[in-house]
Amino acid sequence: MSASKILKRWSATSNYLGEDFSNYYVLTSFTRDSNVYEVANFIAIARRLSAIEPESDSGWKIARFSHWACGYFYSIFVHENSPLVAEAEAIAKSMLDYPIIDEDVLSECESLIKEALLMEGVSFENEAAEMQMISEAPAALLCDFLLAPYL
Repeated sequence: MSASKILKRWSATSNYLGEDFSNYYVLTSFTRDSNVYEVANFIAIARRLSAIEPESDSGWKIARFSHWACGYFYSIFVHENSPLVAEAEAIAKSMLDYPIIDEDVLSECESLIKEALLMEGVSFENEAAEMQMISEAPAALLCDFLLAPYL
């Protein structure tokens, strides 16, 4: 096992009673209220890792946590001894240069959110207002079918 210089290891709080993930690095997370960028990155990372190998306890995995403030959050973990640590580090480093993992996934999410907003009768004054509403919408609730394979 070698320590990652870019990924943070999971650690529990004093009142945490769930599964121990101390042998894992946290690659990304999102909450119920995350924006479209966070959810699109989560989906893109899950797709990228699953294209390399399926989820497993010794490779990478997704975990769901309940939380009193944000309802829930999901995290993608990579086991400390997995060959995927190098891939996870490359993903994390790429996000330092450019915060979007996959523009196509982001576009899919934005389209779904726009469609949902229009179905609710929301109208957009102009393109800037449209993009602001899309970026501020709780994307996790609107991208269910994109997230479903990973949750």
